[in-house]
Amino acid sequence: MVLSRRPPVVTWQHVYCGLLSAVYALCIVMGAAFLLFRNELADAQNPAVGFVVMGVIFAGMGLVFALAFGIAPFLRPAPWLWVYHLVLICLGMTSMCCVPFCVPLLIFWIKPETKAYYGRS
Repeated sequence: MVLSRRPPVVTWQHVYCGLLSAVYALCIVMGAAFLLFRNELADAQNPAVGFVVMGVIFAGMGLVFALAFGIAPFLRPAPWLWVYHLVLICLGMTSMCCVPFCVPLLIFWIKPETKAYYGRS
């Protein structure tokens, strides 16, 4: 059973997902910059191949995480989606910059009213 009234934490979770998808989109841009300007960035200590590797890693991880965070707010509430959002909150906790935002999100996310909104009991 999915509740019709959305808890406020869901809105904050959507804001969190939007901000992190923007951060990961910037990682894609940075990866592309490393790939495009590898020869200009290269020097004796940092060969161009290093910038190619960094560019692929930044762009690839940025793409995966930008998609993961970017689609989450647009999905309809379902029991599995509650877990998906929980995983996204926990992924954010791997960065000290996000911990001050993720801890309150996590506290409110595991409350019964949020679980009920997503159809979990």
